[in-house]
Amino acid sequence: MSNYGGTIKRIRKNKGYTQKEIVGELFTQSTYSNFESEKSDILSAHFMHLLLQIQISTDELRYIHNGYKHDVVTEIVNSFFRLSYNNKYEITNVITSIDEYLLNDKKNILLEELRSVCEALLIVETTGDFEKAREKVNTIWERISRYDQWYLTDIRMMNVILYFFEDDVVIYITEKLLERLNKYKAFNDSKKISTTLILNLSLLLIKSGRYSEALDRLVTLLDSHMKDLPYRPLTVCFNRMAICYSYISKDKELLYKQKITKLLDVYEDDAFKQMVIQEHEKYSQV
Repeated sequence: MSNYGGTIKRIRKNKGYTQKEIVGELFTQSTYSNFESEKSDILSAHFMHLLLQIQISTDELRYIHNGYKHDVVTEIVNSFFRLSYNNKYEITNVITSIDEYLLNDKKNILLEELRSVCEALLIVETTGDFEKAREKVNTIWERISRYDQWYLTDIRMMNVILYFFEDDVVIYITEKLLERLNKYKAFNDSKKISTTLILNLSLLLIKSGRYSEALDRLVTLLDSHMKDLPYRPLTVCFNRMAICYSYISKDKELLYKQKITKLLDVYEDDAFKQMVIQEHEKYSQV
């Protein structure tokens, strides 16, 4: 942590705090001066205290420390979780980035596992062989599934890996993941992950003919996240509600189709519009 001393010093001075103000009685002036000069390290508990005093999170500190950009590993991980899983070009780019990083004999368990998942995605896209793809991620699946507790990165990883397994397994595990995410309600990332999980789950339930269950999930999603859903997840939610209502209430199906049309007209997203139309045609009752 000593290499962060200079960055913390710049932040402290920019905020107009003296060393004494942020250190208090925690440790001596000379100890703190040596930390800011990057001559010595401090205890992790003291380090976290300093961040609280200057109102900076660990993520923001790393971002500032790295010249107001993410470090290489963080950027690769973010690129992976932004992937369109049917886009071979994007998947290949992530694999290339991982290989370039690992080429320098740098050990990184997460990146190695992400590479395996990318290889599995490519197998599905090029051959459609889900069994072979599952073999690529089975070690990761077995490791994470044994955990007593899942953390956010584990849940994000599971959300991708679930793509390779049978629907009944996916539905069961997704329910467990959503339960675990209740522990993370205060985290912004948890909202995005839970939204993705619920939307994925809704489609599986629709495919299984469980329209009322899918609708319950989607209505709950809208009730809790209506005001902060980006337009694409909101459109997908409306579309899947319309699909469910096509089996339950034609009037409500029409209502949600009208909402979808208004959203798509505002954003003029033709490619996405075609995907939405195709999904509705594929799964709704004519």
